[in-house]
Amino acid sequence: MRIDNLLKDLCLVKTRSMAKTGCETGNVKLNGRTVKPSGTVSVGDRLEIRYPDKVLVLEMTGIPSGQVSKKERSEYFRIIRESPLAGDSGGWNV
Repeated sequence: MRIDNLLKDLCLVKTRSMAKTGCETGNVKLNGRTVKPSGTVSVGDRLEIRYPDKVLVLEMTGIPSGQVSKKERSEYFRIIRESPLAGDSGGWNV
């Protein structure tokens, strides 16, 4: 699945265009590397998402077939690390 669609379908960003911006600005990484919005995500891949207030590292345990609720999204990934960022440490607005 495309990474921009995945981020939107798992409610990790509000819109696909926000996911695209996150990828283009280097705030989303796939397996430790910057990724284009069209990059493909598979089970076992690690995503690093840099928000304005935190960094979230996830390991994909499943790929949704479409939009899922916030309650159900934890079925598709496990959180490896969630680190708060002090002040305005960068990241992109989602």
